[in-house]
Amino acid sequence: MWRDIFGLSFGALSERKLRSALTVLMVIIGAALMTSLNGLNGGMQSFINDQLNVLGANLLIVTPSPIFAGFGGESEKPPVTLNEQTVKTLKAVPGVDAVIPFYGGGVSIVSAGVSRDLTVTGIDQSKLRAIYPSLSMEAGSLVQPTDSVGIVLGNEVAHPAGRTTPFATVGQTVTLQLTMIQDTPQGQKTQTKTRVFQVKGIMKSLGTTGLDSSAFISTSAANALFEKGGKYSGIYVFTKSPELNDQVESRIKEIYQGNIGVVSPKTIAATVQQVLGGFTSFITSVAAISMLVGGVGIVTTLYTSVMERTREIGLLKALGFRNGIVMVTFLSESALIGLIGGCLGILVGIGGAQLLTRFLPFGPQPGAFKAVILPMDLATVFLLSFVLSVLAGLYPAWRAARLDPIVALRKE
Repeated sequence: MWRDIFGLSFGALSERKLRSALTVLMVIIGAALMTSLNGLNGGMQSFINDQLNVLGANLLIVTPSPIFAGFGGESEKPPVTLNEQTVKTLKAVPGVDAVIPFYGGGVSIVSAGVSRDLTVTGIDQSKLRAIYPSLSMEAGSLVQPTDSVGIVLGNEVAHPAGRTTPFATVGQTVTLQLTMIQDTPQGQKTQTKTRVFQVKGIMKSLGTTGLDSSAFISTSAANALFEKGGKYSGIYVFTKSPELNDQVESRIKEIYQGNIGVVSPKTIAATVQQVLGGFTSFITSVAAISMLVGGVGIVTTLYTSVMERTREIGLLKALGFRNGIVMVTFLSESALIGLIGGCLGILVGIGGAQLLTRFLPFGPQPGAFKAVILPMDLATVFLLSFVLSVLAGLYPAWRAARLDPIVALRKE
């Protein structure tokens, strides 16, 4: 019997190919959107976690002012000057194991006439492996604290994507160009400062933008290059245990009355994912609306089908088909629409997510992260498509089952 019912349903959809195809297309669009968004959201969260997991678990990052003040609704406060006195204060905080200050800034690096922009960090590189536990060298070595001309390049800097030859090699000299705005009696003018360095080492790729696309020099060299005058860009604080992170963070904020910024990789990840989650929820609601539109299309298609097949319904009831069988026959049509639309929508969504991550620059470069498609998400999208389609077919199916067979057979 069920085979006959589905045979009738499939035949009815086949007779109205264009209308049925357009209805299925609405379901496909909704299912594809939800599948793609789930995949992109999962990929982005995985990408963020990978970027932050290279940092030590017991690491805090101190900045001159709160990084995420806008999210917490705090009023703007003057930034704290980070200097040697700040370093001494932080070392005295209970639970702190080590304090590593650093300078940072954006520059252009020139090698063999080729220029590119990157971030240069001046830091005691003997402590760099504490910040990035999985750091290792592809060639050369890290720069000594007393070295004022040595530079270490991230893997992506030395081996840019799309190039067959290295941007720079160990032993080669490169030029850093820093553009600054200076005040003069005639007004503000742009001045370019240049400094020559020698490549002492190239890091292996860690898959994180912060390391692979950066360069590192000694603290003294960065202080002179950026003309910081001993004012640090930030300070890495290592706690004695990851369990002490919150306690140390609270104490530092208490000392500086909330004027200073203190964040951990976990806090950064949570904040970014919160913003990402809000955006994803908005886009997912658009996909849900698309699926609801598909449901309206199913109602319209099946209701029109009932009107067109009134005499056929009357004939079926005259032959002994009960109301329940007639209702199931029409419900099976909506179920087929949901089944076909859901399956095709999932396939289109998977393909769409893969194409988007491959060709669009979601990360630092195309293909920086991959879509993560979870079986549970696929099952949810399929069930939602199927159940919504069946629910959309309830009223037309009920209307068909309630038709009087005598009236139906008389209809022209």
